[in-house]
Amino acid sequence: MTDRSYLAANADATVALRTLVASLGEDDLAADLGGGWTVSMALAHLAFWDAWHLARWQHAAGAGLVAPPPVADEVSNRANEALEATWRALAPDRAAVLVLDAAAAADALIAGLPDASVDAAREAGGGRWVERWPHRQDHVAQITRALGRD
Repeated sequence: MTDRSYLAANADATVALRTLVASLGEDDLAADLGGGWTVSMALAHLAFWDAWHLARWQHAAGAGLVAPPPVADEVSNRANEALEATWRALAPDRAAVLVLDAAAAADALIAGLPDASVDAAREAGGGRWVERWPHRQDHVAQITRALGRD
């Protein structure tokens, strides 16, 4: 039987993200996280990666695949680099909306995946394709620390 404990962890991380976003003011969204990143950029980054995995799962299903094909880490790193300017240009309040919408959509799709898809993803080294909580949790902690709320 496929372990689905990640569903509760995803939901908990989404609640933590929702709680954090609800507490952020304009100054908080503009706060520096280091490396030229702001809180709103980190939220846009999270929104992108949840939307990325959602799109990959949707494409796989449309192509009749059990799970999406693996993508090299190098592609992910280049995507982050290429999108920084877009994330910086995005209105901070839009980033806050996008991150919550993307998390909810990803959680819903992932919760409905059949065991065969979850197992295939894990076998391909894609645990994070279904386990979205670590990424969300990492950035929530990063933002909380940067705002002195830890």
